[in-house]
Amino acid sequence: MPSSTVPIFTPDNEPYLGRPLLVLFDRTITKSMAVHRQLGARTFATDLTAIQIAAVEIIPQGISIALSMRELIRQAYLFSAGILMRPLIERTGMIYHLKDNPAAIDAWNNGWSRKSQPTFDSLLDLVMGQGSEEERQAARTVLHKLVHSDPRSAGFNATVRSDGLLASAAGKELNEPMKADTVSALATNCLDKLTNISITLLGAPSEHLH
Repeated sequence: MPSSTVPIFTPDNEPYLGRPLLVLFDRTITKSMAVHRQLGARTFATDLTAIQIAAVEIIPQGISIALSMRELIRQAYLFSAGILMRPLIERTGMIYHLKDNPAAIDAWNNGWSRKSQPTFDSLLDLVMGQGSEEERQAARTVLHKLVHSDPRSAGFNATVRSDGLLASAAGKELNEPMKADTVSALATNCLDKLTNISITLLGAPSEHLH
C-alpha cells in the first residue's frame, strides 16, 4: 500500500504544540475530565432535580464538542474546529440561562419550541460577557457565517501558501497560529464555565482528583 501524503499528527509532533493558549486548553481539559468523572458517577447515585437533569443532558454535549475541537486543532483542521465554536457557545450559554431562569427549566425538559428559547445574542453574552457593541457584532457575524455557506466565512478558511499567495484551505492549515489561538481561547473559556457550573449544580468534587 502506498504511504499517505497527508500527515497524521500525534501529541508529540502536532503543528501548534506549545502555544500558550493551547497549553491552557489542555490543562483545562485535564481538570474538567477529572471533575466530571467524579460528578458523573454521583448523578447515578441520587435523584436529580429538574436543573440537574438539564445539566447532565447539556454539559456532556459541550464537553464532547470541546474535545472534538482539540482533536481538530491537533490535526490542523482549523476551519472545522471553528465551525464548532457556535454550538459550544450555545450549550454553555444555555445551561447558564437555565440556572438563572428557573421558570425556563420546565420548558426545557418538556421540549420547548425554538421560538421561545433565548436568542443566540443572549447566550453569547452569558459566555463572553457584554463587551462593546462592536466586539459583540463582530463575534456574532463570524460565528453565524462560519456555520453557513456564506462568502464571509471564507476569511476563516483562508491560508497563506508557501509562495505567499492566499488560498482557501481544503484540508490541514499548518501555518495559522492565530486561528489555533482563537479556537483554543474560546474552547477553554467554555469548558472552564461548564466545569464551574457542574460544580455549582452537582456539588464540589473531593479534593483528591485523578
